[in-house]
Amino acid sequence: MPESSRRQTAAAMIVLGGHTIGTAVAIAARRAGYRVVVCDGVDPPWSRRGQSFTNAWYLGNAEVDGEAAQFCASVKSIPSVLERRNLVAATTWSWQGVAAALAARVLVDTRADGERAMLRDVAPEGLLTVGVGRVDPGVHVHIAAGGVGADDGIRTVAAGSAGRFPTARRIGDRVLAGETVGAIGNASVMAPCSGVLLGLSARGARLAAGQTVVEVDPAGCPARCFQPDARSRATAERVIADLVAVAPPDRDFRRR
Repeated sequence: MPESSRRQTAAAMIVLGGHTIGTAVAIAARRAGYRVVVCDGVDPPWSRRGQSFTNAWYLGNAEVDGEAAQFCASVKSIPSVLERRNLVAATTWSWQGVAAALAARVLVDTRADGERAMLRDVAPEGLLTVGVGRVDPGVHVHIAAGGVGADDGIRTVAAGSAGRFPTARRIGDRVLAGETVGAIGNASVMAPCSGVLLGLSARGARLAAGQTVVEVDPAGCPARCFQPDARSRATAERVIADLVAVAPPDRDFRRR
């Protein structure tokens, strides 16, 4: 079967969350043969934009580890994006709308534990739900996968209040401890230590109080800012390996 035909008939997977873990899962899934759609909110605040597809929501496209994501404002544009080689679709469309339009077979929730809903109960028949992190299989989702821990040595700054984030800095920039890298309202956001900006919320990102806005790597290696972190990659590979066994991308299945 021609590759284009295989892509059109491959199982569709929805990933909730366009941050580092969601991006790693999307990349591993696409390479395993799934058609992948990543759903996230408007102006996502995720700071590690060099390691995630977050910029697709701001710039229209993003590339990580040789894989590209393209933003789709309408669910109608998603199928044509998925048929192109190496493309993941990114959208603010609801996962329910995407699932219905594509007859998706798998839904992977990579969001923070506090955001997780009882996906197992609300998912339509035939949609296998997977939760990454602390989650109860058989209660919240059908399958639970382990999460990832924090990176040792990375220093972070959380938003002290809600608001937009203006900044002129970029991922990979070198900063000094106490240097201003942006602001939220009238409050300056300063680097917590010297190093390179591993994470920086996008200019204009809509932040809630407590969300991470800046991450500094004291090791000072700019190249690390644009490579998927090892823990997210390992989690993604484990998730996809488990999924391929019960919901392979190249044939239909029935949920048990």
